[in-house]
Parts: sequence; structure tokens; C-alpha cells
Amino acid sequence: MRVEEALRKAGFENEIVALDATARSAKEAADSLGVEVAQIVKSLVFVGRESETPILVVASGDNRVDEAKVEAHAGEGVERADAKFVKSRTGFSIGGVPPLAHAEDIKTFVDEDLFRHREVWAAAGHTHAVFALSPDELAKMTGGEVISVKPEAA
Repeated sequence: MRVEEALRKAGFENEIVALDATARSAKEAADSLGVEVAQIVKSLVFVGRESETPILVVASGDNRVDEAKVEAHAGEGVERADAKFVKSRTGFSIGGVPPLAHAEDIKTFVDEDLFRHREVWAAAGHTHAVFALSPDELAKMTGGEVISVKPEAA
């Protein structure tokens, strides 16, 4: 409900879909929705090593995230946040972190590869709830900076 309320308040009409199966991972979500894994928006929370602030990376479900690229844009070292940090700073548990409606403002980076698709799917605050949106809507609702997050090919 918090996510739906935040969507409406921000002027978005996206509808939240309840899934029968869990969508804890990008693969599970894609299977449940019948879409490509790349169309799933995975929300990864990092913590700034110096500032101890949360940093959200919303990435294409088929991409690994290169922490060095995130660090370059964040202006400090980062590390993956643990479950307790994620819950306390976003208000949501890992596996259901949406791109908005967090407990506090969070600096956000949006994976440029999400723009390969007309429609992507993001978590809606619970492991069984998602919503469809365009990559442009994602960038707008998060206020996130669009960057390349995947590692360079070896």
C-alpha cells in the first residue's frame, strides 16, 4: 500500500500486480510474469563506506553490478548492505525493495541497459508484488542518474 500511495502521490498510475509465486530473484519474477530476466528491475542497496548512507542501484535483472562504477559515481567506496541495513534504511526487506517509497531519501543510480526495453517490472514492496513501468518512468520516479553498471567484457 505504501508503494501504491507513493506512486499516486508522484503522479503515476502504474498498477501493482500480486503474483502467486515469489519474486525474490529476477529469474523468479521473470518466470512468474512471462518476460525476459533483463526486463526485471533488481534493486540493490549499497552503503557508502565513508558516509554510511544508502545507495540504491536499480539494475537490469540480467546484469551484474560493477561496484567500481557505482563508486565512481557515488564519490566514495561502497559495499553491499546487509539485510538489517536495507530494512532500516529503505523500510523494505531484500527481495521486495521498490524503486520508491523508501523510509528516507536514497541516492539512486539507474542501469542504462533497462532502456533496451519498452516495459520493465519492479518490486512493489513485497516478494509477491510488482508493477510495470517504462524505463523513463523509473528514472523520473527515482530521480536517479542513468549510468552503465555492468562490468566491462573481459
